[in-house]
Amino acid sequence: MHTIWRVLRYPVFLVLIYLGGVLIYGTLTDWRPEGTVTLSPIEPSGATPAVIEDSLLTFVTWNVGYGGLGSEDYFFYNRGDFFWTDLGRARSPQENVDRYVAGQRLTLANTLSDFFLLQEIDTASRRSYFTNQLDTARLARPDYAATYAPNFQSERVPIPLFQPWDHYGRVRSGLVTMSRYLPSISERIQLPGEFGWPTRLFQLDRCALRQVFQTSWDVPLVIYNVHLSAYDSDGSLRRQQMNFLRERVLEDYAAGSYVIVGGDWNQVPPGFNWFSLNPTVEETILPAAVAFDFMPEGWAWAYDPAVATVRKSDEAYNAHRSERSVIDYYLTSPNVRLRQIKAINQDFRFSDHQPVYLSAELLR
Repeated sequence: MHTIWRVLRYPVFLVLIYLGGVLIYGTLTDWRPEGTVTLSPIEPSGATPAVIEDSLLTFVTWNVGYGGLGSEDYFFYNRGDFFWTDLGRARSPQENVDRYVAGQRLTLANTLSDFFLLQEIDTASRRSYFTNQLDTARLARPDYAATYAPNFQSERVPIPLFQPWDHYGRVRSGLVTMSRYLPSISERIQLPGEFGWPTRLFQLDRCALRQVFQTSWDVPLVIYNVHLSAYDSDGSLRRQQMNFLRERVLEDYAAGSYVIVGGDWNQVPPGFNWFSLNPTVEETILPAAVAFDFMPEGWAWAYDPAVATVRKSDEAYNAHRSERSVIDYYLTSPNVRLRQIKAINQDFRFSDHQPVYLSAELLR
């Protein structure tokens, strides 16, 4: 036994020093946003209306998967590859990322919508080869105001843990809302709940991007862009975030505003039948769902049950085998009438999520 220890002690010491260094560096560079921060929209070069004149408005929400999770790729972490993954698969090939981002830009440019609520927009991340996807989105809609709210800032995400030469690396990412109108208020609101140490060092710091738009009939429109917690095994983080959001949107509505919340909720909406999109699955653990009575009477959940908005991303997309679900949708206040809700089926070519279109009427 003593001989074995003499042989192994140096590799063991090296591993402990490496892990200690990773944790110390992560702790010293950990980004810890708090509270509410006022944001400044990036205004377009041309004139942009500051007041909404039309009561009929359109929206698109889309988690673009940081440009790295189109149909040909997968996220190694979702395969359980925390320590090690296939060589060269910690990130998608650059030519794939370039193609996915180009497809996202084409989608934004050719989809008529007053508002775009985007999640997982990278601005300077190794996983997407430091492509500034905020600039790409703005090029698709140069006449729209754009507001960016960071929710993931890490100097180095050290996974796969034992592939230091091929780590996930530096991440700069967040939420982006682009609008045909200039908001009167834009703010980043930190959501409650976080993973314990050390997991929280390398996870997203979830937030809501809240904006207020003025109407010509003096009833403000409040729009929330959200991306709630994933990898939350017991659902405790999402519950905290959902309860917090409920209080905020009820306050906005009580103050006399229209309220629309859109984004990636990382849970299915009330009443959605998961098996309708996965009829051949015989046994599974059903995803978390929003309770039917979570919001008061009159509030509406707007989703398209016929088209998946997300795929399981532990392997490249396979139309016959990949599990699909609906976790991207909207919540609207009682003074908003739903006119049309439709998920845009792209066969997950450009992201592991698909865009969701909403047409809604602000009741006067």
